[in-house]
Amino acid sequence: MEGILFMTEKQTQKLTSSELGMLWSSFIENTASKCFLKYGLSIVEDVEIKEVIKYAFDLSNKNIMQIKSIFENEKIPVPYGFSDSDVNVNAPRLYSDSFLCRYIEFMGRTGEVTYSLAHSTSARKDIRDLFRSYLFESATLFDKAADLLLKKGIFVRSPYIAYPTKNEYVEKENFLAGFLGEKRPLTAIEITHLATNIESNAVGTSFLMGFAQVATSKEVKKYLSKGLEIGKKHIEILAAVLKNDNTASPQTWDGSVPESTVSPFSDKLMLQLILTMNALSLGNYGTSLGGSPRRDIGLHYVRFIGEIGNYANDGTEIMITHGWMEKPPHTVDRQKIIKQN
Repeated sequence: MEGILFMTEKQTQKLTSSELGMLWSSFIENTASKCFLKYGLSIVEDVEIKEVIKYAFDLSNKNIMQIKSIFENEKIPVPYGFSDSDVNVNAPRLYSDSFLCRYIEFMGRTGEVTYSLAHSTSARKDIRDLFRSYLFESATLFDKAADLLLKKGIFVRSPYIAYPTKNEYVEKENFLAGFLGEKRPLTAIEITHLATNIESNAVGTSFLMGFAQVATSKEVKKYLSKGLEIGKKHIEILAAVLKNDNTASPQTWDGSVPESTVSPFSDKLMLQLILTMNALSLGNYGTSLGGSPRRDIGLHYVRFIGEIGNYANDGTEIMITHGWMEKPPHTVDRQKIIKQN
């Protein structure tokens, strides 16, 4: 599907707000990912992992060019995004090869969620075709990374549980309870959300540990350090829920960070990557809340959403203060126009 050419015919239908918003966000995220992947290519030593990183890099670069072409055809300003000025490929190693591969797997999973929404909220056929191709490529990227992690024995699996032996209906009211008295065993879906959130937080804390170590601004360094503590706390709480159910937590991987203090990335890029993870965390926790009937687990997710929401707001304020945040497409400020006249 990489060979598909979009916008080959003149379009008479303008982009909808959904199409414009998803294209704009995808452009920003792809330029940020491209910078991180460019650094990854400069430090990776494992030949097989390098091939997967190169595949991801080429996808990001292609996506940027395709979305840029659409904006130019629609006469929409192309966002600035991120560029070579935001990455230093000569900086010392900050992450292990295994973590880089794990990040690619995370990218693929994130792309599957993001582009599924983008495809399902688009009307124009060329835009639906575009996002469908991105969805397919994200699934392929995930598979490539997952297969390699499995081959190397470092894929993070969800916990195993015993197969059910019969079908049953829920009878006791304590199916929803969780604060006082007897707590029922976790359901497979609840375990899925718990394990996935532990895994995602593990990726985030590794990111934050490295970023906090090399950030040049004290304000940014403090912000990243705060995020690291939040991520660790969330992992601890979620792992305790599994432990109390006598269910094993997902095994972690090599998330260690070398002692380098030379930053491969601009503070602006690091904040953008973390803000993206914040948005994904909010979405993951919201989905987990809906899939976790036990009230004690739901309460954890409600609290996590509040904490991540406040943390994301703090990061956004730093971006705005430093003039690093591009304004996304928005409606016309009618009140401002009225006041001007």
